[in-house]
Amino acid sequence: MFATLKNKIKEETGDDVSTSTSQPHQRHLNNNTNNNNNNYRLRSRRISINSNFADDVGGGIYNEQSEQLCQLRGQCNELTSRVSSLSQSLQQLQEEKTRVDKTNEILLESVRVAQTQKDIYCEEQEKIQNLQQVEIDKLKNLMGFREQEAVDHMSSIRQYQQQIENLNQEMDRLRTIEPIAEDLRDELEQLRHATQHEKNQLTTTLAAVQEENRNLKMRMQIVEQSRLETLAKLSGDQQVQALVHEHKLLEQHLEETHLQLSDIKSSWSGQNFALEKQVSRLSQQVAEETTEKRKALKARDDAIESRKQVAFELEKANIEIKQRNEKIKLLEDEVDELTVALKECREENEQQILFERNKS
Repeated sequence: MFATLKNKIKEETGDDVSTSTSQPHQRHLNNNTNNNNNNYRLRSRRISINSNFADDVGGGIYNEQSEQLCQLRGQCNELTSRVSSLSQSLQQLQEEKTRVDKTNEILLESVRVAQTQKDIYCEEQEKIQNLQQVEIDKLKNLMGFREQEAVDHMSSIRQYQQQIENLNQEMDRLRTIEPIAEDLRDELEQLRHATQHEKNQLTTTLAAVQEENRNLKMRMQIVEQSRLETLAKLSGDQQVQALVHEHKLLEQHLEETHLQLSDIKSSWSGQNFALEKQVSRLSQQVAEETTEKRKALKARDDAIESRKQVAFELEKANIEIKQRNEKIKLLEDEVDELTVALKECREENEQQILFERNKS
């Protein structure tokens, strides 16, 4: 009887109840679907038992069985519709689950890729920060070196300025010495003129003395001739007395002449010695002053040349200091830019890390 009922259900619905419950989709039903199938099976068994019991009772109740059969058909159709709907829902859920699993896998892969990218980005940022820090340290060292060079140049400039002041003082001192040297040269020239004048006077005096000596010699010759003539006229005793008297006069006159010559020689020697000493002193002083002036002129020329050189070096140092200041300013600007860039990179890195954390 149950087999006949099952065949009739199959003819009317086109589905086999036993096979419909054993399709591949049935394996994926959830607990509610399994419970519904179990309930359906229990009802079918009850219907089968009731049908067998009805067959045993007899055909007197065939009409009642027909009504039950219609009810069972309706229930079977309803259950079949529910099973189909549940199967479709289950298939959709499985598809949704598969899609969600794939999405989760994609998201997990994206998270892994993002984490890898974040690690690479952090490493790159760390490398960039290290390189920037190294460059900043290099720039700071370079700035310190340039500042030390600027200090050294300023010290050299101060030394040059001190040398210029010393040279200016030396030039001022030499300017005060130059009039003294001019006065000494004038005095020496005057002394030379005076010496030449005195020499001329002494030469004139010597010529006069020599002329007087010649006159005296001539007079002596005349006196000698007169004496000889007089002696020839006198007796022997008178000649002796005359000769003795003449000899005394001549000795006296010779002594006076020697004294006069000694005085003249002493006077000339003293004057010549004084003049020579004065000339030597003045010559030595003039030589010293000339040497001093030559040294002063050379020192002045050297000072002028050194001043020009110092001025050139000072101008060169000022230009170099200006260039170094400009370079230091550019380096400071570059350091500021690198600092700002480093700060921006750190902020961007922190934002990226925060974004990745929130995304994870």
